[in-house]
Amino acid sequence: MFLKVWVYLAQLSIFFLMEVKITMLKAIKYIKPIKTGRSLPHILECNDGKQYVVKFDYNERASKRLAHEFIAYKLAKYLGLPIAEGQIIYLGTEVTEIIKPDNINLGPHFGCVYYKNAQSTNKELIQKCINLNEMPGVIVFDHWVHNDRAGYNDNLIIDEGEQYNKLYMIDQGGSFYSSKRNSKTLRESAEDMEVYWGELYQVFKPFLQEKNLFYKYIKAIEEFPDKEIKKIVYSTPPEWESDHNELDAIVDYLIIRKKKVKEPIRKILKMHLNQ
Repeated sequence: MFLKVWVYLAQLSIFFLMEVKITMLKAIKYIKPIKTGRSLPHILECNDGKQYVVKFDYNERASKRLAHEFIAYKLAKYLGLPIAEGQIIYLGTEVTEIIKPDNINLGPHFGCVYYKNAQSTNKELIQKCINLNEMPGVIVFDHWVHNDRAGYNDNLIIDEGEQYNKLYMIDQGGSFYSSKRNSKTLRESAEDMEVYWGELYQVFKPFLQEKNLFYKYIKAIEEFPDKEIKKIVYSTPPEWESDHNELDAIVDYLIIRKKKVKEPIRKILKMHLNQ
């Protein structure tokens, strides 16, 4: 029994090295703080030459939110959703000494690309977006992972261009019950499919008239391979979540809910979109 456990942990360590640490960026320059947002992010330049909005691992609550950011990013990327490019970013003392408060841990943190022309959503900007057909997928996805995007207008940005705009998903930290998440809550509530509708979704209402687009993404989630879900969840850096029981609960949560995500979307189509 002990040998089996040791082999499993060794395989997990190898997988982590292959899937995460090789692609980890390093922060090399501090730019400035972001003055909005509950997670108090900062803009840092990394060794790939890009600037990132970075959320930090301050404590256990922040660690959970970073784990959720990472898992949701990987899931959304697999589904081809318009999620802002994300990276695991290593912070050393040369950067952390500049940032306040002083309790930021050395090691991996999570960042998404800083879009300098990003704006909050409004109808004028939305009308020029070239990827509006992906918004139904955002709504379906948020129901799958239990994200709180619906009520927050700054959890989705629009990158404004000269000829057209593009919308991007940001802030997935509130998924899986945010920092309150635990294995007991996940297992007891996996089948509870609430309907989320709020300020952010409402502003997109005139552009959500194609029912088939919702069902396209429902089908994609229903067919999401269980093995791929587990691979993604278990590639989470152990600094953010090392408890296998918690990771197993997230996997089970996603697998159960992917078969039930159609329920709240049908209600949304009927209650809010008159379809």
